[in-house]
Parts: sequence; C-alpha cells; structure tokens
Amino acid sequence: MARTTITDVARAAGVSKGAASKALNGHKGVSDATRVRVHEAAAALGWSPNAAARALSGARAGAVGWALLRSPKSASVDPFFVEMFSGVELELASTDLSLIVKLVFSHEQELDLYRRWAAERRVDGVMLTDIYVDDPRPAVLQELELPLVAFFPGAPTEVPAPGVPFVWADQALSVHALLDHAYALGHRRVGWIEGDPAKVAPVLRKRLSAAWAAEHGVEITTIFTDHSPEQGAAAALELLARDRPPTFIVFDNDVMALTGLSVCLEAGLSVPEDIALASFVDSPLCAASTPALTALHHPIADQGRVMTRRLVEVLESGGDDDELGTEVPGTVLVPRRSTGPVGR
Repeated sequence: MARTTITDVARAAGVSKGAASKALNGHKGVSDATRVRVHEAAAALGWSPNAAARALSGARAGAVGWALLRSPKSASVDPFFVEMFSGVELELASTDLSLIVKLVFSHEQELDLYRRWAAERRVDGVMLTDIYVDDPRPAVLQELELPLVAFFPGAPTEVPAPGVPFVWADQALSVHALLDHAYALGHRRVGWIEGDPAKVAPVLRKRLSAAWAAEHGVEITTIFTDHSPEQGAAAALELLARDRPPTFIVFDNDVMALTGLSVCLEAGLSVPEDIALASFVDSPLCAASTPALTALHHPIADQGRVMTRRLVEVLESGGDDDELGTEVPGTVLVPRRSTGPVGR
C-alpha cells in the first residue's frame, strides 16, 4: 500500500506543496480558509499534521517502536514479552525516549506500520524480536533508513542481516543445559516440542539438539507447533503413542509444559517416575505446578534492557557504529520435581 505524502494532501486540498507545508506546520503565508482546507484533506487521507511537521523539519520523534506480531484469533501477549517490556521501560526511564508498542496481525501489516512510522517520523528507531527465517524486516528498515536493533536467538557468526546491529542469546548453552541434565539422569530418548518452524529460534534449537544427540548417542524427536496449549497437548499425545516413547520431554514454553503435564497425568503416568518433563522457559506457573516443573530461567527483563541500551547507542552514534553483536545475559537451569532418573 502506497503511503500518503504531502503532495497527495496538497493535491486533495487544491493547493501547492509549499502552501500545504505552511498550513501543516502552522506557518504564516496562507489564509485561514486554505489552512482549514489542508487540514481537512490531511485528516481525510489519514495524514497527521504533527507527523507531517516532524517529517518536514527532520526533528527527532523522541520515541522508539516495537511491533508484536500476533494471530488475529488471539491478540494476547505471553509473559515472556510482558517481562521484556518491563526491561525496555526500565532502560528508557533514564532517557528522554518513550516507547510505542503496536500489535500487528500479519507480516504485511507490520511492514506497512514501519513505512508509516518512517514517513511520519513517529519513531527514531525500532526493536525487532521474533526473528524469522529469511526475515524481510531488516532490509525494509534499512531501505527506510530507520535505525534498528534485532534480538537474535543465535550466535555472532549467524547475523540476522548484513550490517544490522543486534543483541544475541547463546542458544547452545540453553539447549545443552537441558539435554545435559536429561543425560545425567540416564535419559536416552528425548522429545522436544518446539515452536513455529518459520522462526529462527526453533529451527536453530532443533539443529543444536540434533548435533548434541549425535555426539551423545541420544535419540531426539522434535515436533514443531504454534506454541499454543492445544498443539502442545497434541504433540505430547503423539510422542506418548510411539512404540518407543521418549522418557524426557522438553516443551518450548511454560504454557505448553503445563498442558503436557496434564496430558501425562491424565494418561495415568507418574511424573517424573514414568516420564520427566521440562520447560524451555521458566515462570511462576512452573514453580506452582504439581509437580513443579524443571525449567530454564531467562533473565528476560535484563535482556530487554540490553536490547534497549543497544538501540539508544545506535541512535546516539547516528549510525556510525562498528559494533554489531552484543550478548545478553544467559539462562540458568532450575531443576525441580518434574525431572528425575530414568525408570525410577
């Protein structure tokens, strides 16, 4: 969708571009009637006078943007992003920047949002999370000359796009922490119920777990899902129905892990005596379940602060910044009652 320009506003109002600029900026040199006509045209076309003034003057917006892609059927934001939001806000508290968060329901809607933000100078920079395989967003933002920092779930050797500043979490350490725990308890058949295969993180975790399995002689079965409790339950049932079911199952988030726990208990299995369960993401829900779920604690708020600090540095440098990858604080395994020795 083509964005509305000041030329479109001028044409709709029947005035010159210069007259439209003066009217939108509140400058002298146009009649009251012309000023009203220009503002009416801008409103009809969805052009914000305040945004127009920023775009024409080149002034800073004083804000950073964060778009969260969610399904139209469920616009809820999971606890992971709620905690990251708190970290972002804590870091911004020491600056004069504010945060604009928008829920979007498609990739096209998100890209249109960035184009509008850039055209209207709504934000000075953007934070990217949930990086996708062949993600088009970094290139689009670079083309729009809108500064960005990406939260990348990989290593500094696997960048989200050339020349894009990013912060990164060491997925290998997280994956190995869970699998080393399972191995030490004697488990040799592991099921991993992952998230969306269109995203980099689940694909990377599958690759890392497969390499670890080959090295340790362990059988790992990965099932991708949409992160919903329904698909998490279906995946757990699929693993339990196998001729040689896993003795240890990892769920990619806390909600799926809790649903998987219910599935196992309803199937008459004891946890961890018959099967061990763990969550890749810790939360108060994991600690409160019965039995309590072994999980990886992610310092999410601290990670959000690092991402925000990095974006502020990029903005302050004016893009003249050679540093690309910055590591965020890592995860810590929290063993609980849901995991124990195999066949105990």
